[in-house]
Amino acid sequence: MPLTPLDVLQKQFQPARRAGYDSEDVQDFLDKVREAWEADRAEAHRIREDLRIKDAEIALLRQEQEEVRETLVMARRIAVDTEAQARREADLLVGEARLESERILAVAHEEQRQLQEQLVRLKSARFTHITQLRALLELGKQVLDEVEQFQR
Repeated sequence: MPLTPLDVLQKQFQPARRAGYDSEDVQDFLDKVREAWEADRAEAHRIREDLRIKDAEIALLRQEQEEVRETLVMARRIAVDTEAQARREADLLVGEARLESERILAVAHEEQRQLQEQLVRLKSARFTHITQLRALLELGKQVLDEVEQFQR
């Protein structure tokens, strides 16, 4: 069983049969031992209480550390997922842009082909009109020549 300061205080010594120590000196010394012991026990109790508080703080910090770690893992996962989603969306947008540009080019090529066909038709029509106008002018000249000859 552990010895306590109260045990020291209550300890009674048997008087010595021969020369012994002064009982007041012994009692003063025992009082000092008891006081020192009580102070040490109080300090030990304070230290144990501080240790309990520190252990609780450590447990809380470990829990917070685990929550932070889990949050970081989740943030990394979200970042990876977000980046992958952004890449998919970018690829989709690029693909749509390519399709749209190909469609626009196809429309432009078709318009160019139609304009070239129209130009060919217009050139042909111009040639036809010029030829008909020449023929008409030639005919008009012949008629004038005949009228001139007839009037002479």
